Amino acid sequence: MDIRIAVADDAAADRERLIAQIREYFDSSSENRLTLYSFASAEELAASHAVSTFHAVFLDIFMDGMTGVELGQRLRAENPVLAIVFVTSSPDMYADAAPVGMFDYLQKPFESERLHALLDRLTAYLPMVHAREEQTVSIRVPHNEVAVRVSDIICLLSCNHYTEVYVRGEDMFKSLMKYNALAALLKTDSRFLECNRGVLVNMEYITSMTDKVYVSNGLELPIKVRVRSRLLSIFSNYSIHKMTELN
Repeated sequence: MDIRIAVADDAAADRERLIAQIREYFDSSSENRLTLYSFASAEELAASHAVSTFHAVFLDIFMDGMTGVELGQRLRAENPVLAIVFVTSSPDMYADAAPVGMFDYLQKPFESERLHALLDRLTAYLPMVHAREEQTVSIRVPHNEVAVRVSDIICLLSCNHYTEVYVRGEDMFKSLMKYNALAALLKTDSRFLECNRGVLVNMEYITSMTDKVYVSNGLELPIKVRVRSRLLSIFSNYSIHKMTELN
């Protein structure tokens, strides 16, 4: 598998040391091909033309300007399956970093065995995510039918005689398929939660759930009050399972 990893740290010595250790790990394995990117600031990484292609990012938390946690929040909103590893000399930032949905928290200084164990899990995790990312569903639109990656579908909203389909990185489009028919294709996937009548959301894109469902593309969706506690429990369990899967 081709694996693309970015490292952002404004301390050049720390950045180059981490890059060398990552390269050493992959040089010892013929199963994966590594492309490494090096950035001296969070802003530099965020502005990279390749940012959407990264499979994993190692972010120093304390950088001048944008912090690693702030960048992680931005990257997570754009890519729910990105493996984000925070790197810091402080043990005190874990509570701030954890809500981003991190893959790991690497405290400096760390032994190479600690990094290698992390990379072992990463190289096991990425093929699984890649396979799930490639699943598609065929959706009818006026005069055509399009194949959409299931992982890119943010939510479905029922709207009279058509269904609004919100897709990552694209504008909303309208499908001629009835909501129930299209939702039935997605409900077998554990990522999707029907939070109200005619509202199906991919939990990967939910940023928070209270009296409404807040989604990474800015939508605020209604939640069915009568079953609110059950929906909150499902989302909470999903989030916990995802963190367990990452770690």
